[in-house]
Amino acid sequence: MTYALAPLSLPLWRMIGIRHQFSPTSGEGARLYGGRWNRKGQLALYLAADAVTAVAEYYQGLPKPGTLVPYQLDAAAIADLTTGTAGPCDARVAEAMAAHWKAQALLDGKTPPSWALAEELIAAGAQGALVPSVQNPGGRNLVLWHWYDQLQDQDGEGAALTVLDPDDALRHPR
Repeated sequence: MTYALAPLSLPLWRMIGIRHQFSPTSGEGARLYGGRWNRKGQLALYLAADAVTAVAEYYQGLPKPGTLVPYQLDAAAIADLTTGTAGPCDARVAEAMAAHWKAQALLDGKTPPSWALAEELIAAGAQGALVPSVQNPGGRNLVLWHWYDQLQDQDGEGAALTVLDPDDALRHPR
Protein backbone atom coordinates (compact mmCIF):
# COMPACT_ATOMS: atom_id res chain seq x y z
CA MET A 1 0.00 0.00 0.00
CA THR A 2 1.18 3.51 -0.77
CA TYR A 3 0.75 6.29 1.77
CA ALA A 4 0.32 9.87 0.61
CA LEU A 5 2.88 12.43 1.69
CA ALA A 6 1.51 15.88 2.43
CA PRO A 7 2.64 19.18 3.95
CA LEU A 8 1.96 19.55 7.65
CA SER A 9 2.24 22.52 9.99
CA LEU A 10 1.26 22.10 13.62
CA PRO A 11 2.35 22.61 17.22
CA LEU A 12 3.97 19.60 18.89
CA TRP A 13 5.17 18.60 22.36
CA ARG A 14 7.91 16.43 23.81
CA MET A 15 8.94 15.45 27.32
CA ILE A 16 12.71 15.41 27.65
CA GLY A 17 14.79 13.96 30.47
CA ILE A 18 16.43 16.62 32.62
CA ARG A 19 19.96 15.71 31.52
CA HIS A 20 18.99 16.11 27.84
CA GLN A 21 16.89 19.28 28.10
CA PHE A 22 19.58 21.43 26.49
CA SER A 23 19.40 19.48 23.21
CA PRO A 24 15.64 19.43 22.51
CA THR A 25 15.97 18.68 18.77
CA SER A 26 18.43 15.80 19.10
CA GLY A 27 17.41 12.36 17.87
CA GLU A 28 20.50 10.81 19.39
CA GLY A 29 18.69 8.60 21.93
CA ALA A 30 16.59 6.99 19.20
CA ARG A 31 19.72 6.55 17.06
CA LEU A 32 21.58 4.85 19.89
CA TYR A 33 18.80 2.53 21.05
CA GLY A 34 16.20 2.35 18.28
CA GLY A 35 12.50 2.92 18.69
CA ARG A 36 9.17 1.63 17.43
CA TRP A 37 9.61 3.59 14.16
CA ASN A 38 13.40 3.49 13.72
CA ARG A 39 16.08 0.86 13.95
CA LYS A 40 19.22 1.37 15.98
CA GLY A 41 21.65 3.60 14.06
CA GLN A 42 18.96 5.79 12.44
CA LEU A 43 18.18 9.25 13.78
CA ALA A 44 14.57 9.82 14.77
CA LEU A 45 12.79 12.39 16.88
CA TYR A 46 9.57 11.40 18.63
CA LEU A 47 7.07 14.15 19.42
CA ALA A 48 3.38 14.30 20.34
CA ALA A 49 0.46 16.28 18.94
CA ASP A 50 -0.63 17.29 22.45
CA ALA A 51 0.96 17.73 25.87
CA VAL A 52 -0.98 14.88 27.53
CA THR A 53 0.29 12.39 24.96
CA ALA A 54 3.84 13.71 25.32
CA VAL A 55 3.74 13.12 29.08
CA ALA A 56 2.19 9.64 28.70
CA GLU A 57 4.81 8.62 26.13
CA TYR A 58 7.65 9.85 28.33
CA TYR A 59 6.47 8.24 31.57
CA GLN A 60 5.29 4.91 30.13
CA GLY A 61 4.07 4.06 33.61
CA LEU A 62 7.28 5.13 35.37
CA PRO A 63 7.09 8.69 36.79
CA LYS A 64 10.38 10.55 36.48
CA PRO A 65 11.39 14.21 36.24
CA GLY A 66 11.35 15.78 32.82
CA THR A 67 10.93 18.99 30.90
CA LEU A 68 7.87 19.52 28.70
CA VAL A 69 8.94 21.34 25.53
CA PRO A 70 6.64 22.96 22.92
CA TYR A 71 7.59 23.02 19.20
CA GLN A 72 6.28 24.25 15.88
CA LEU A 73 6.63 21.97 12.86
CA ASP A 74 6.60 23.04 9.22
CA ALA A 75 7.09 20.02 6.98
CA ALA A 76 6.63 19.29 3.30
CA ALA A 77 6.27 15.49 3.29
CA ILE A 78 4.56 13.77 6.23
CA ALA A 79 2.66 10.49 6.02
CA ASP A 80 -0.49 10.43 8.14
CA LEU A 81 -0.93 6.86 9.38
CA THR A 82 -3.89 7.75 11.61
CA THR A 83 -7.63 8.04 11.20
CA GLY A 84 -9.68 11.05 12.22
CA THR A 85 -9.94 9.49 15.70
CA ALA A 86 -6.18 8.85 15.94
CA GLY A 87 -6.49 5.13 15.35
CA PRO A 88 -4.42 3.20 12.80
CA CYS A 89 -5.42 4.11 9.23
CA ASP A 90 -5.27 0.49 8.00
CA ALA A 91 -4.44 -3.09 8.98
CA ARG A 92 -0.74 -2.70 8.25
CA VAL A 93 -0.42 0.24 10.66
CA ALA A 94 -2.53 -1.63 13.24
CA GLU A 95 -0.13 -4.58 12.97
CA ALA A 96 2.86 -2.25 13.42
CA MET A 97 1.27 -0.70 16.51
CA ALA A 98 0.32 -4.06 18.08
CA ALA A 99 3.67 -5.75 17.49
CA HIS A 100 6.11 -6.19 20.35
CA TRP A 101 8.85 -4.48 18.38
CA LYS A 102 11.53 -4.75 21.08
CA ALA A 103 11.09 -8.52 21.42
CA GLN A 104 11.03 -8.99 17.65
CA ALA A 105 14.16 -6.91 17.10
CA LEU A 106 16.24 -7.71 20.16
CA LEU A 107 15.25 -11.26 21.04
CA ASP A 108 14.09 -12.77 17.75
CA GLY A 109 16.45 -10.86 15.44
CA LYS A 110 13.52 -10.00 13.15
CA THR A 111 12.54 -6.72 11.56
CA PRO A 112 9.42 -5.35 13.29
CA PRO A 113 6.59 -4.34 10.93
CA SER A 114 6.90 -0.70 12.06
CA TRP A 115 10.56 -0.60 10.93
CA ALA A 116 9.69 -2.07 7.53
CA LEU A 117 6.92 0.49 7.07
CA ALA A 118 9.14 3.37 8.23
CA GLU A 119 11.90 2.34 5.82
CA GLU A 120 9.41 2.30 2.93
CA LEU A 121 8.18 5.77 3.87
CA ILE A 122 11.72 7.13 4.15
CA ALA A 123 12.59 5.66 0.73
CA ALA A 124 9.49 7.39 -0.68
CA GLY A 125 10.73 10.76 0.64
CA ALA A 126 8.82 11.06 3.92
CA GLN A 127 10.30 13.46 6.44
CA GLY A 128 8.20 11.80 9.13
CA ALA A 129 4.88 10.19 9.97
CA LEU A 130 1.90 10.86 12.21
CA VAL A 131 1.22 7.65 14.12
CA PRO A 132 -1.25 6.55 16.80
CA SER A 133 0.00 6.71 20.38
CA VAL A 134 0.44 3.40 22.18
CA GLN A 135 0.62 5.07 25.60
CA ASN A 136 -2.38 7.41 25.20
CA PRO A 137 -5.21 5.88 23.13
CA GLY A 138 -6.72 8.62 21.00
CA GLY A 139 -3.44 10.56 21.01
CA ARG A 140 -1.13 11.02 18.04
CA ASN A 141 2.62 11.11 17.82
CA LEU A 142 4.88 12.40 15.09
CA VAL A 143 8.12 10.61 14.37
CA LEU A 144 10.59 12.63 12.31
CA TRP A 145 13.38 11.03 10.29
CA HIS A 146 14.57 14.16 8.45
CA TRP A 147 14.43 17.51 10.25
CA TYR A 148 16.46 20.51 11.24
CA ASP A 149 16.35 23.02 14.07
CA GLN A 150 15.04 26.14 12.34
CA LEU A 151 16.50 28.48 14.98
CA GLN A 152 20.02 27.12 14.48
CA ASP A 153 20.00 26.38 10.73
CA GLN A 154 17.81 28.60 8.56
CA ASP A 155 18.57 26.62 5.39
CA GLY A 156 18.50 23.07 6.73
CA GLU A 157 17.09 20.04 4.95
CA GLY A 158 14.02 18.13 6.05
CA ALA A 159 11.16 19.33 8.19
CA ALA A 160 11.65 22.68 9.92
CA LEU A 161 11.28 22.25 13.67
CA THR A 162 11.27 25.27 15.97
CA VAL A 163 11.62 24.98 19.73
CA LEU A 164 9.24 27.49 21.32
CA ASP A 165 11.48 28.85 24.08
CA PRO A 166 10.97 32.64 24.33
CA ASP A 167 12.82 32.83 27.67
CA ASP A 168 15.85 30.87 26.39
CA ALA A 169 15.39 28.40 29.26
CA LEU A 170 16.72 25.50 27.18
CA ARG A 171 19.97 27.21 26.24
CA HIS A 172 22.86 25.53 28.01
CA PRO A 173 24.31 27.78 30.74
CA ARG A 174 28.00 27.95 29.86
